[in-house]
Amino acid sequence: MSAYRAFADEAKRQALIADVRAKGPIYTAWLTRESVEGDISPISDDYGLHPAFARLLPPLGAFGESEDALAFYEALFTAIPAGADTSALARHTLLQAWSHPTYGRSRLITQSDVAAACEEIVALVLRSIEEPVEKKTWRAARAKLTSVRAKEEGNEKLIDMMLSLAWDLDQAPGAAHDVMVAWSAMIDADAEACDEDPFSEEETQTFIALMDRFNEEAMQTLMDGQGDDEIDYEDFLAEVDKRWLADPVAQALRTRSLARRDRTAAKVAQWRGAMQAYLVDHAKALPAEPKPPRASTKSQDSSEQMQV
Repeated sequence: MSAYRAFADEAKRQALIADVRAKGPIYTAWLTRESVEGDISPISDDYGLHPAFARLLPPLGAFGESEDALAFYEALFTAIPAGADTSALARHTLLQAWSHPTYGRSRLITQSDVAAACEEIVALVLRSIEEPVEKKTWRAARAKLTSVRAKEEGNEKLIDMMLSLAWDLDQAPGAAHDVMVAWSAMIDADAEACDEDPFSEEETQTFIALMDRFNEEAMQTLMDGQGDDEIDYEDFLAEVDKRWLADPVAQALRTRSLARRDRTAAKVAQWRGAMQAYLVDHAKALPAEPKPPRASTKSQDSSEQMQV
């Protein structure tokens, strides 16, 4: 168990919720894309949320870009009991990337060396909830999965995601962000691959060529008219739009592309909603007085954390 305990008191919780509602400085630094490059360790120190838990939340809320992000964060922070340890919740949530009955990647892979290596990593993550796992054990699990990469083509993205999961999250909490981003990307790719109106290869090449041509023409038109003045992005979009609308073939392709994008986004939103609901429901069940902190393993240096 970690030494992090959620919220010092109710006033602290309410202040955090108020900041999220207002999209204040804490929200902006933590739950938007600013968190990708920024240091969010003060969040764990100030609000008692395990670092891995804090790092999985931005991608799960689409970095604040999904319509339901604010409602999700408020529901989650309301659900977590004061004093709760969120380290196990972080681990169980990340494991859903492998084991969830609808969205877990294990359902898409047959019994194989890759599957067996992934299951070993899952077992280590579960074990790490109760007791420390030595660095050499994590390293061996990563090495085993890496060694079978070449044997089964087509599983590279899955392997990369599981390699991100194969770390002691007390020592390498940033891995939580990597797992969530990788999982989201695969859900997005699945949604596109099974779309009801896919482009043929020829249509794809035509669409890309038209997009490149229209962008170049629009930029040149604005540069000719404005000289060295800075080009306004809205003006650029308007110029591009004129060209799509003027070409019936191009417009038909763009209409289909936009519709496909909306369908894909809706499927990704269903995944995100399911994972958000999982997190809120399990947060409610957290004990307010968890076990005493466990003994921790020695910190890994930054160079080792980069090794797989």
